[in-house]
Amino acid sequence: MKRNDAIDYLKFFAIFAVILIHAGPFEEVTVRGIEGQYIDFTIDTLSRFAVPFFFITSGYLLGKKMRARDGSGGGVYFSKYVSKLSILFASWFIFYMLYDLAVQVFFHSFPIASVKETMRFLGENIRLEVFFYGESSGYQLWYLVALIWSIIILYVFLHLNKLNLLLLASFGLHLTGLFGQSYSGLISLPFGTRDAVFFGLLYTTLGAYAAYNEQTIKKKIKDINEYVWLGLFIVFSFLLIIERGITVFILDGKIGDYFLLSLPVTIALFLFALSKPELGKDSVITKIGRETAGIYVIHVFYIKFIHLLIDVMGYPGLEERVVWHILFSPLVLVLSYVSYELLQKVKKRVVKPMIRIKGISLAQWKQ
Repeated sequence: MKRNDAIDYLKFFAIFAVILIHAGPFEEVTVRGIEGQYIDFTIDTLSRFAVPFFFITSGYLLGKKMRARDGSGGGVYFSKYVSKLSILFASWFIFYMLYDLAVQVFFHSFPIASVKETMRFLGENIRLEVFFYGESSGYQLWYLVALIWSIIILYVFLHLNKLNLLLLASFGLHLTGLFGQSYSGLISLPFGTRDAVFFGLLYTTLGAYAAYNEQTIKKKIKDINEYVWLGLFIVFSFLLIIERGITVFILDGKIGDYFLLSLPVTIALFLFALSKPELGKDSVITKIGRETAGIYVIHVFYIKFIHLLIDVMGYPGLEERVVWHILFSPLVLVLSYVSYELLQKVKKRVVKPMIRIKGISLAQWKQ
């Protein structure tokens, strides 16, 4: 299966957008008379294409793999993919929980010997909701949980050959989910909708639908200049600022994670990737874009740690400087990429050989 370099290339900008959302740039400063909260609101809104793009490309790649494999081959790939995502979530869930526990202990929020306080902390983090909504110390991990459930549901419907039915159902659920987001000012739902069912499922299904109908889609868009899709992405993105502004400031809805215009924004960007598959081939940006999963899981640690370090060193005023907000997000991106690459090298050179050695020893012992 030929790799679409444009997807990896655009994933770089998507992961940087995620970092911008979580870093909250310019939130606490005033730039040329403009309050930082409005600048941050604009940047945050323009960055909201990122997670839907991750969902749609994940569904597309799964669909491509499933389509290329017959019978049990597709099932094997599905099992490996879900297992990989589950291990990634479990590993980083434990990491963030232990990190937050260590911070509380070292800064005397409660004594390390206090079993009661420790159990209370663990109870707050290890809840059933974590496995459906991903709410935990690593707050960004909700995406992995949503993706796992979305992929499982998608696989079932692909196996039943009911992809079109799932597309229709997920669209209806997505529209309903908007009332748990910024449209809550009109109708407020009594449950959260930032999850697989109301958010991720539609985009992963759209991605799979594109994979199963790729030749037809490419025939229909082949005579359209690829930069038309990029232009539509930009236009819809700025219209999204208006939509979010109206729903939040006029209709008094929640800030929200996705919106009505998130759909055309994401589809336009995805079609741009399909129409220009060799975009960014062999570039550094594409190389980094291939590691977005690693950057995604680790970047929140650096955001938390750097803020903690600034407080401990007694430089809180640093966060009120414009130059800091310009440099902070790129710094987090670089640190996240470099450190995750190092982790992968350690895993290859140390962990895997150890597992192989233990496997051999166990086999010999059984003989």
